[in-house]
Amino acid sequence: MKRVTDMTQLAVRSATRHWVLSLAAVAVLIGGALGYLVGEHRFSDDRVAVLRETDTYIDVLSNARIKRDARPALDGRLQGIANRTLGPSLENVDSEVRRRLNRACEELGIAEFSVTTGSTTARATPAKKEFRRPEERQLRDEADFVEVQATVIASGSAAQVYQLLFKIDIEPWIKRIESIRLDPNNGGEAVKLTIKLTTIFLPGRLAKAPLVIDQQALATAERYRALFGSNPFRIPPPIAPTVIATNATSGAPTAPIPTGLDNAAGQLPVAVPLSPFPYGEWQLTGVVEGPSGPELWLRHLPTGTPLTLQPGSAIGELIFRAVEYDSGLFEGPGGTCRVQVGNNLTQRASAAG
Repeated sequence: MKRVTDMTQLAVRSATRHWVLSLAAVAVLIGGALGYLVGEHRFSDDRVAVLRETDTYIDVLSNARIKRDARPALDGRLQGIANRTLGPSLENVDSEVRRRLNRACEELGIAEFSVTTGSTTARATPAKKEFRRPEERQLRDEADFVEVQATVIASGSAAQVYQLLFKIDIEPWIKRIESIRLDPNNGGEAVKLTIKLTTIFLPGRLAKAPLVIDQQALATAERYRALFGSNPFRIPPPIAPTVIATNATSGAPTAPIPTGLDNAAGQLPVAVPLSPFPYGEWQLTGVVEGPSGPELWLRHLPTGTPLTLQPGSAIGELIFRAVEYDSGLFEGPGGTCRVQVGNNLTQRASAAG
């Protein structure tokens, strides 16, 4: 019996030893196969592909998080634009544009005026190609904003026209001035203004508060008081002939005395030296602070030809130096003189003081 037991134990040990050896052989085979596959870059390529796909997902999630965090700021910017529009729909904007422009004309006492609205244009998003999927069709077809055109035609004095332009400019709603046309009538006593402009609105977005004119912007009208009081469109009265004084002893002419200067403002006239240049034919029609500096606008009365001068430019013997309120300062043979808007170049005042 003992012998049978010993033989059984021996058989078990032998089987266990064979099983261990078999397991070791299988492990060696698996290791060799894995080594072969790795050597052939099969697992390596799969790993790289998985890592690349993982990086893509991480980038998508990171971009989504960045856009989500930036959304409040973007909504704030859009609301800031909406706060400067006249309503969320065409009906609101059309009515409000008419009301505000009519009110501006009425406040200035302009009797003849009309306000009309014209065509509208819906502007689509420039990112249209980004919305490719069917569920994004609504975003692709949605308008970013809508443009509305308006026209004001008003007739009044030059001062009323200037002030109307100023009031329209300081209106707080978004607008783009497309064109301005001024047509003087009745010898310049009345001026017809035609101004075309465009405003926008964001469909469906309401302003958070009513638009009111900034009082600081309104106060800047004081800067243009001299311009509002001038009228470059008025045809000046005929220039009286120049009186030339002669020396009783030698008979030599002295400096001529201009008689056409309007001296109501207390400005001292200056003598205009004899010159073959037709200064009386050139009228000063405007002074402008342009993007490149001050400019002086002149008009040749017989032909209507315009002329623009910049500092250092000359007309005849007069050299344009600077702008002073509604006047141009010139340097000529007789010294520095001032010519006011609406006067011709013989109607000069002393620039002293």
